[in-house]
Amino acid sequence: MKNLFDKFSHSRKACRALGWLGLCLVLPFVVWAVLGWAGVTPSLADVFGVPGLRIPATVVISGLLMAAVGFWEYD
Repeated sequence: MKNLFDKFSHSRKACRALGWLGLCLVLPFVVWAVLGWAGVTPSLADVFGVPGLRIPATVVISGLLMAAVGFWEYD
């Protein structure tokens, strides 16, 4: 039985680029969160407020989903 995704042709380079783009979206927020916990920079909660944390969370989750799709190996 063929995989559903075998019907669609896609470029492996494009998928990898999508994965790296997703990781590049996540990296600044991870670094900011770690530096905020260490007290070097203002934390994400200080800048966005607790209700506003959904903004960086949306960016991070989107980036992680992009990375998951980009680096997904199916055979």
